Amino acid sequence: TESAQAHVPPRIPLSPARRACLAAALQHMGADDASVRAFAEQGMVMVNDVLLAIASLQERDDGRWLASALLPRPEGVSSARWSEALLVANGQAILLAPWAFSLDDSGDAVLLMPLEPDMADARMLAACFDGMLSLCEAVSTGAQALAQAAQTVKEAA
Repeated sequence: TESAQAHVPPRIPLSPARRACLAAALQHMGADDASVRAFAEQGMVMVNDVLLAIASLQERDDGRWLASALLPRPEGVSSARWSEALLVANGQAILLAPWAFSLDDSGDAVLLMPLEPDMADARMLAACFDGMLSLCEAVSTGAQALAQAAQTVKEAA
C-alpha cells in the first residue's frame, strides 16, 4: 500500500551474509519460498497483513539494522482508541525488548526495533520477527475488542 511504502526505511544494499540470515529467519518462521526470496532480496515481506521490513541504520552494511512492522489501524477502531492502545502497548512492550510503536500520518502503527550489528543467528532473528508480529496481533486484537465492547455498551444504553 502507499502508506506501507512511505514508512519503509531507505534501502541500503544488504550483504550476502545478511541476505542469507534474512532468508533463513523467514524459513524458520515457516514462510513459503517466494516470500523467503522476496524478503532476502527486498528486505520486506507481508505477514498476516503486517509489512515486516529490515533496513540498515548506517550507510555501511555491517552496522546496526532496524526491523519495522507496519500495522494498519483496524476497521472500527477510532483514532483515539488506537492511540490509547498503542500507548498502553508501549508501556508494557518496552519492558520486554527495545521496541516501540509510533503512529504515521495515516493513523497506522509502526513498530520499530533496532537490531545489533552482529545479529547473525537466523533463529534469533526469527524470534525477534515473531515477537514483533505477535505484539502487533495482540495490540490489534485488543483494540478491536475494546472498540466492540464500547459499541455494545453504547447500544445497550
